[in-house]
Amino acid sequence: MVHRKYLFTIVGLLILLSCSSSLWDELPGPISEFLSTYYPSSTISSYSEHNGEYYVTVKNGASLTFDSNYHWTLINGNGEVLPQVFLYDQLPPALYQYIESLEALDDVYVASNNARNCMLTLKGCTVDYIYETGKISEIRMK
Repeated sequence: MVHRKYLFTIVGLLILLSCSSSLWDELPGPISEFLSTYYPSSTISSYSEHNGEYYVTVKNGASLTFDSNYHWTLINGNGEVLPQVFLYDQLPPALYQYIESLEALDDVYVASNNARNCMLTLKGCTVDYIYETGKISEIRMK
């Protein structure tokens, strides 16, 4: 009886793992590479494409949105901080240095990015970087 229980457990785990790997297989190459770089060894819990936007959810982790060119437009850590290597690699240098000067690299929970600006949600404030001017503004939350 005990062996049967373990057998069912193992079969169930294999089914879950095969579903996860099939989601990895469905991801476009640039998105798969992005996730492998910034969320290595993660499990994908969902993936979809709608109107040229790609949506990926990491199990027990971030939700990510990519545009039709596979550039990230939104990363929500869902309560978890974003990886520092992501911040270093993907943020404009001036914005990264600003966050570093605040000693807030461990406090970035959401990042959004479009042609106009890059906005970060930190613990207690939002920081906005305007690409055209390089202006950085900070909005404190109450």
